[in-house]
Amino acid sequence: MKLHIAVAAALALGGFASISRADITGKVSLDGKPPEMKEIDMSGVKECSAKHPDPVTEQTVVADDKGNLANVIVAIKKEEGKDLGGEVPSQTAELDQEGCMYKPHVLAMMAGQDFIVKNQDEFLHNVHSLSTTNPPFNFGQPTKDDGKKVEPMKAAEYFRVKCDVHPWMSAYIGVFEHPFFAVSKEDGTFTIPTKGLADGEYTLTFWHEKYASDDANLPTEKITVKDGKAEAKHTFKQEAAQADQPASNVKDVVLASSTTAADENSQACPLCKMEKVTPAPTAAAKVAAAK
Repeated sequence: MKLHIAVAAALALGGFASISRADITGKVSLDGKPPEMKEIDMSGVKECSAKHPDPVTEQTVVADDKGNLANVIVAIKKEEGKDLGGEVPSQTAELDQEGCMYKPHVLAMMAGQDFIVKNQDEFLHNVHSLSTTNPPFNFGQPTKDDGKKVEPMKAAEYFRVKCDVHPWMSAYIGVFEHPFFAVSKEDGTFTIPTKGLADGEYTLTFWHEKYASDDANLPTEKITVKDGKAEAKHTFKQEAAQADQPASNVKDVVLASSTTAADENSQACPLCKMEKVTPAPTAAAKVAAAK
């Protein structure tokens, strides 16, 4: 009997501890109706189109009808000369490729954190980072791969990752010098663990591919962390993005569908020739062929 009581007490204590865990929580939303995303034309690569019986749309803005906004990187702003503390996450950061799409579309990690790239498809993908502060990486994965190790990132930076074989494939990575960051989920919520973070006043930054990609001028919200807890909300305005212009200042953000024929010729894919894979034709190429 005493044993049962002790076990019940331990379970109750554990449940209470999990409920009362200290975190920074909140939600990111979009003011107004989300823009309609264009369908991705994979018809030029039968292996890719075969993976998707239903149309696939671009992931520039992922929001529901209530305006809950996904793929926003939320992070504590590191003030110059101040150390936020915290340890490098033990969990490995993972970028996957499935159905000729990157998963996740937006990934956040800490400098020094283990990092791998997977390939769920049975055919060639090329993983090409466009980092400028961190060492760039550019390699092919000819078939399924449970995880290729990538050299850990070394400094804070936002950058794009693309596939030179399938030009619509695009992902973004945010690197931080501390572990206090998160990416908003499909319901717009985010949770930033505060283990190792001292109580006090902090500033949260909000990065988004379309609405806030200039890392020198990201929107912010002030928070007060007490007993390891804080809450924050942020709403992006539709007018924050310029129509018909590349929304992100991350290097080489223009999607394949908007490249010119001249650009296409200048962006040859050596891996395509090596593996006898033909890259998907761009819109410009299709128009040229029709003429």
